[in-house]
Amino acid sequence: MLRIILFTTLFLLSLVQLSCQTNDRKSILLIAVDELSVGDVNCNSESGNGTRSGFHLLCKESVRFTHAYTPSTLAAPALSSVLTGLYPFQHKVRHNGGPGLAPELDLASELAVRLEYRTSFFSGGAPIFRRTGLNQGFELFDDNIVPNFNSYYRPIKKTSNQFLQWLKHDVGNNAFFSVLYAPDLAYVTTETTTDLGETRNLSFESQLDELDESLYELFQQLKAQGRWDKTTVILVGLSGHNVEDRTGELNPTNLHSENTQVALLIKPAQSKKRDEAIYWKIDQNVSLVDLGRTLYDLLGETNLDEDDNTDFPAHSLFSVLKNPVAHWPEDRPILIESGWSMWRNAGPLKTAAISNHVLYINDESPKLYNTLLDRFEVNPLPMLQESILPTTTKLQNLLRKYQLPPYIQPNSEWMSKMSLAYSRWMRQDQEASLLRDLKRLSNNQSRSIDLLNWTAQVALNQKDWETLRSLGNKNKISLWQYVAEKNLNIKNSKTSDSCIVLLNSKELESNHLKDCGDPLFLELIDWLRADTRGLSKDTQRKKFERSFKNYMLDQEIQRANIALGLIWDTSRDNTYAPSRTELALQLPELAKVRIQAYKALATIDEED
Repeated sequence: MLRIILFTTLFLLSLVQLSCQTNDRKSILLIAVDELSVGDVNCNSESGNGTRSGFHLLCKESVRFTHAYTPSTLAAPALSSVLTGLYPFQHKVRHNGGPGLAPELDLASELAVRLEYRTSFFSGGAPIFRRTGLNQGFELFDDNIVPNFNSYYRPIKKTSNQFLQWLKHDVGNNAFFSVLYAPDLAYVTTETTTDLGETRNLSFESQLDELDESLYELFQQLKAQGRWDKTTVILVGLSGHNVEDRTGELNPTNLHSENTQVALLIKPAQSKKRDEAIYWKIDQNVSLVDLGRTLYDLLGETNLDEDDNTDFPAHSLFSVLKNPVAHWPEDRPILIESGWSMWRNAGPLKTAAISNHVLYINDESPKLYNTLLDRFEVNPLPMLQESILPTTTKLQNLLRKYQLPPYIQPNSEWMSKMSLAYSRWMRQDQEASLLRDLKRLSNNQSRSIDLLNWTAQVALNQKDWETLRSLGNKNKISLWQYVAEKNLNIKNSKTSDSCIVLLNSKELESNHLKDCGDPLFLELIDWLRADTRGLSKDTQRKKFERSFKNYMLDQEIQRANIALGLIWDTSRDNTYAPSRTELALQLPELAKVRIQAYKALATIDEED
């Protein structure tokens, strides 16, 4: 009997101990933001006082890393490095396209699941979707973003609210491991409002203010729920951003510090209140690969260094969260890359390496900078600069060892296509200037199909019929010329397009419909010729309006992708060019149909 009582007592004590251990575990919240450079988070002690600043709240209790570098300028490989503790050449994700992380890789999130953390990932939109493989290990991977004509992403405020709802309904008192991905800063033409309801101007700074205020609200909620002190909160930029275009550089492949030196702040969880909050900065170079190692360390996995790469070593930052003395060598090399050109068939992988204050950009004509003396990297040094020659030689040898060849700049067509600013593409008040610029670029790059299509699409949007007619005539695209001439009241305009002729054919034979082969246009015919085809006109109208809305939204997404530098993995079937259906709707005789179709774009959501 005594044995039974003793066994029962020990069993109950073990359950209590296990429960205490579970409740004592600290949570981890990682907030990953595209285009958040080190200079965007001001931790000046006098800034943010009396304001709703999430940055200021975080600064007061965080370790700030002033020289953190992303391993890639693209979001998917950078975030893959954060969750694996590996460089892109190790985890094999080099860009935002497929195939994504391999299933055999073990992510920090998978370790968290094994340790019985509740895990979640909330994406704010492209390019971070589950096809990147980043969903591994997350019980909830919320990438259910429904774009519309006003927004192609989910703002961080809404993403945070989704996360807070998950905490409330699913987590309880358990420890959690969560990631919030915010692409907000890229959308500088999206309107935001202050907490007082005032509309901000359209700028990067406005989006940054919105992010700052949204983080404040999130952090206040965590405090109100008693989770703030129990959670390690990490704010990290996945890339920087270009304040001004650097001559000869495309934004996605720019490996200068303005695009690679990112914000990194870590607020450690606290077992008990300290007399003074942790508040110091680390000035030694770190990589976001190091942050990945830190996540494993925070979860209790400390043996990753056994498999460390000795050429580009990664180190956990865990120790400097307790003591502001870095233990890694100041001159250790850090690798930076962009796989954008390789992805877009515009050139090879672009690489750079930094050691202490020496930055070596591995171009066909390599560039060397002393970032300590040349903060903005505008004065490249001679390759044989004696004072840093040993470091230069070391970096060159490492890049050769890993068979990373010098980067060859994309051809002039690519440089032309990517030369227009985001605001030029996305602001309505700059549409006329956009068309002017595209006409100039298309004339200079007469063999560029993309520039031709883009120019024609914007000309159609602007109803610049002379330009559309000229493009059609010059490039032997008769449908462009036909629609333009019809709008210019030029008589005897004709087209032999097998679809357009269906608009006025007395009989609609099945072989004529097969000859067309354009599904969206055939839905337009089903609506307009419903009586002839024995169909319900109202049903066919609604069907067409929905399909047309989806098509037009795809077109807007394609346009936004061009504006952002083609960093999204959009469908290759969609090109930003005038479709037969858009052209047909611009025919004068279809004016009433056009008005109805475009009006439906704004109202169709209300009917759902």
